[in-house]
Amino acid sequence: MSQIRFLLLQVPLYALLLFGGQVTINHIKGGITVGSRGWIRMRAWSRIGVLVNQLRLLLDAQLQESIEHAEIADIGKDNPVVQAMLDLITKDGLAGT
Repeated sequence: MSQIRFLLLQVPLYALLLFGGQVTINHIKGGITVGSRGWIRMRAWSRIGVLVNQLRLLLDAQLQESIEHAEIADIGKDNPVVQAMLDLITKDGLAGT
């Protein structure tokens, strides 16, 4: 178990939230569960889970639109959804430049 914890500490938390699977929010007790079986539990404000879920929905919508129109997705630096995801992963949710 300690080896698993050690490996998870090397992964940015927002990378787990964005790409680790289904994010479930416990609004009553607080906290977030990642994965369909709840394999990762985090103590966090519910709003973080809500915002992560919304960001994932925005990315899914952009990808779906690209597929429907048979065009390449705008994944450049000017894309605000992709930029928000990159900032969360590289800065681990901290503001700044």
